[in-house]
Amino acid sequence: MKTVRGLAIVVMSLALLMLAAPGKSQSTNLEAEPACQTLKPASAGGPLPKDPNILVLRYFSYGNYEVAYRGKVLLLDAYYDTSRSPFAVPVGLKESDITHADAIFVGHTHFDHFQDAPAIAKRTGAPVFLGPPGVPYLKGQGLPESQIKLVRGGETIKENGYTVQTALGIHMVVPPESSAAYAAFIAKSDSLSPEKRKEAADWWKTSVDAVYRTEDPLDPEKDTIYHGTIVYVITFDGGFRLVFNDTAGVLSGGERVLADSIHANGGKVDLAILGYLDTGFNLTRAIHKIVTRVNVWQPSILLPSHFHDGDLAYPFPMPEMPTAPLFEALREQAPNTRGISPLYRSPICVNTKTDEFFVGNYVH
Repeated sequence: MKTVRGLAIVVMSLALLMLAAPGKSQSTNLEAEPACQTLKPASAGGPLPKDPNILVLRYFSYGNYEVAYRGKVLLLDAYYDTSRSPFAVPVGLKESDITHADAIFVGHTHFDHFQDAPAIAKRTGAPVFLGPPGVPYLKGQGLPESQIKLVRGGETIKENGYTVQTALGIHMVVPPESSAAYAAFIAKSDSLSPEKRKEAADWWKTSVDAVYRTEDPLDPEKDTIYHGTIVYVITFDGGFRLVFNDTAGVLSGGERVLADSIHANGGKVDLAILGYLDTGFNLTRAIHKIVTRVNVWQPSILLPSHFHDGDLAYPFPMPEMPTAPLFEALREQAPNTRGISPLYRSPICVNTKTDEFFVGNYVH
C-alpha cells in the first residue's frame, strides 16, 4: 500500500511540474504578467516580461512598435512625440524617454519613421539597421559608423538571441489623381486658421527638412521606393517569428521569395506587422494590398501599422484607416489570421508557444 501511495505522489508531482513547465499554455497567465499590466514601455524603463514564453509588443503610431522578449528590447522604426508636428495627437512617449534599446530596425528612411533613431542609438548604444537613403542623416547626426548597419535586402543577420532575414520591399505608391482628390477634400475641410497653417509650414521646414532628402529614382543610394524599403523577418532562438514591413506598398518579389522559402522549409510566421494606409484614402485598394501580403506570409496574428497616425497637419492630415473592414476581409479571405487593432502604448502580450494573446487596452 505504501508503494502504491508513493507512486501516486510521484505521478501527482510530475503532473504539477508539467503544468508549471515553460511552454505549457496552462502555465502562462498573460494577464498576470507584470509587463502586461502597464502602459510604460520596456524601452522607457518599464518591466520586461518575466516569463520566457511571453513576448510583449506596443504600438507608438506611424510605423513604431516595440518588441520586448527574453531580456531584449527591439525598436521597429523610431519617431516619437518630440519629433511630431505641433498638431499631432500625443502618443505619451518622447524620444528623451527612451533609455533601453538593443537594436533599431528601420523599415524605410522617411522622417516619420527614423528621425529619432540617431539620438536613441547614441543614448543606448543600439545598432541601427536601415536602407541606403538614411545613412547620410545618421552620419550627419554624429552616430558612430560602428552603429550604422546598412541593409539592402537579402541579408541574413545573426544577433544574440535572434536571427534577422531581410528582403527589399516596395514603398507605397499612390496614383497622383487619387492623392490630388484627397488633398483637395482636406483643403476644403481644413479647420486650421491661416496662422496655424503657417505654424505647420514652419515646423515642416525646421524639423523635417533636416531629415527629408530629395528622392532620385535613378540613384539607388537616394531612392526609397524601390531601393530603400526593407522588410525584416526576426526569428528568435525560441522559434517565434515575426515580420515587420512599415509601408503599405505592393508585395515585392523579394518578400514573396523570402516568405516562400520560410514555408517551404516547414517554417511558420507567428506575427506580422504590416503597413495599412492609402494617402488617397482608397479603402478597397488598401485592404487588397495588405490582404495580399497576409496570404503570402500567412501569419497567425496581424498587427497593422501607419493606420492611426493622428496628425492634423502633415502638411495635410493623414487618413485614419478603419480596421473593422480590414478584419472582416481577413475573416473571409485569410481565416487563419487574427487581427489586433492596438491602442498607443497598450501591451499586446503573446504566448510564443501557442500564439494565444492578451491585449491590455484597459491597462492604466
